[in-house]
Amino acid sequence: MGVTRREFLKKIFNISGSAAVIVSAFAAGHLLLKERFSRYPAIPGRRVGSGFRLIRPPGALGEKLFLGACIRCYRCQDACDIGAIQFFTEADRRYYHTPYIDPSIKACNLCMKCTKICPTGALIPMEVESRAKVNMASVEIRKDLCLSYKAKAIRNEQALLMEAGREPTESQAIVERRGPCGECYMFCPLRKRAIKLEPGSFLAPVVIAENCVGCGMCEEICRVMVRGMPAIRVLATRKKA
Repeated sequence: MGVTRREFLKKIFNISGSAAVIVSAFAAGHLLLKERFSRYPAIPGRRVGSGFRLIRPPGALGEKLFLGACIRCYRCQDACDIGAIQFFTEADRRYYHTPYIDPSIKACNLCMKCTKICPTGALIPMEVESRAKVNMASVEIRKDLCLSYKAKAIRNEQALLMEAGREPTESQAIVERRGPCGECYMFCPLRKRAIKLEPGSFLAPVVIAENCVGCGMCEEICRVMVRGMPAIRVLATRKKA
């Protein structure tokens, strides 16, 4: 049976319509994914946002070598019992899915388990006994925020008042009077080596910079004690790639 011209054109338009729908769908998908592909993490870039500290887990290679060796397998995070290892996201571009330590969330206790589980050597295997050789970051102390240094300042002011023949209760120190602390010293895995207490000064901490590995344990506990901006804070010293 022959096909009329009307039926033939109707079939053609139906086929063309279906094809147009398919082509339109592919075009829409391409447009939606175009921006995503254009900013794929492999493209070099800088993390957007403030407070960015590049602190790698212990044993990490130099940044360029580390980025090339790390296969984003997440095994180091699985090995971290205390949950100190975090991972950058795609928003962090070249650092995407690579591990880092943020002491404001959880500090590293230098157990070294992550270094032994890394399959590519991006984290060099290290024993707990060699943790003093780690170089993650450094720290600084804000004496104006440290409770122990505040106590020292108050005592000095009271001593001056007594020498002047006035009552110590007349002291009107502007610092908060919460007494000495010393918790950063107690929590430091390398105490007496990386951090000491100033003699006779209300447990005021003194950091030995060349011996500090930057694990962040001091910052973590300080945030608890000060309840705000920590008096001792980890500074990233790692060069960005």
